[in-house]
Amino acid sequence: MLIALAVTTLLMGAPPVQVPEVTNTAAVKERMGATVVLVGQLERVPMGKGGKQWQGTGVVLDDDTVVYVTYGPPPPGWEPLVGARVRVEGTLRPSLSEHEQSLLAPHLRNPGAPKKEARALGKLLGSRVRLSGIARDAKGGAVLLVGDSPLYLAGLESWPMEANGKLVAVGGTLVDRQYLPEAKKNAKGEWSQGAQGSQLVLESPVWRVLAVPEEAQK
Repeated sequence: MLIALAVTTLLMGAPPVQVPEVTNTAAVKERMGATVVLVGQLERVPMGKGGKQWQGTGVVLDDDTVVYVTYGPPPPGWEPLVGARVRVEGTLRPSLSEHEQSLLAPHLRNPGAPKKEARALGKLLGSRVRLSGIARDAKGGAVLLVGDSPLYLAGLESWPMEANGKLVAVGGTLVDRQYLPEAKKNAKGEWSQGAQGSQLVLESPVWRVLAVPEEAQK
């Protein structure tokens, strides 16, 4: 009986190893040196050294932590996913390689092919998130268009010229609250300007331009 069980186990193989998922700074620190599945938004990220400025590529987590993938353009085949939330497996290390100078920051070495991941906004309420969309100005202030959903950026009346109409990444806490002035009816039956109901709002937003819409669709 024991021999038969041992043979069966060998034939079936060992159970697959679960690769841990990393979504925030604490998990990055805990899993440094390990193979992980990194979950975040693929972005071109600003870099600089010795007065020179350029763009690298990284996966930006919901708490705005950047995990660097390259010090230049995205790896081949990754470009269409810039601005998308992705899952990508690789090894977390504090440098890009052992043989060249690099930032002392989280890096993902030997990354596999990224997989796009969708998520519903309604499930993110109350959480710190990072989202991408098109920057637009509305009557009530600056909004981030995520699909057909406008998200207001708390405290931002309008987008600066260099961002308006472009693909941007925004980090902030997503809430559903009354942000716009409420429309009210006076004694004459006239309605004041305003809105009814609540709006989706990104509190304490931080943002970065990613690309113009035409570039993002290529």
